[in-house]
Amino acid sequence: MGNRAFKAHNGHYLSAEHDHVKTHHGHHDHHTHFHIENHGGKVALRTHCGKYVSIGDHKQVYLSHHLHGDHSLFHLEHHHGKVSIKGHHHHFISVDHHGHVSTSHSHDHHATFEEIIL
Repeated sequence: MGNRAFKAHNGHYLSAEHDHVKTHHGHHDHHTHFHIENHGGKVALRTHCGKYVSIGDHKQVYLSHHLHGDHSLFHLEHHHGKVSIKGHHHHFISVDHHGHVSTSHSHDHHATFEEIIL
């Protein structure tokens, strides 16, 4: 499905650095590029270094060295020109006003992103 960058409501981009998913200020680079892999109706977000974005049992967002089943599979839900990344147990990846990446059970502006096709 190709590469994407995801820009949060605060202008920061989702970013994969080392073993963490965080946000990156103002511009996108290879840390903010995610390859979208199709997995039968769901997608996986693979980072520039081959790790997968995942949501753990305690609702934390982390990077896994391997595709970690449902923890690493998402639905990309498009709404009014924005996208939400809905994962395990219907939690959305979200970014708070400080730029901290977490999950949210509600679908609000913290859980919507501008999807940039690269």
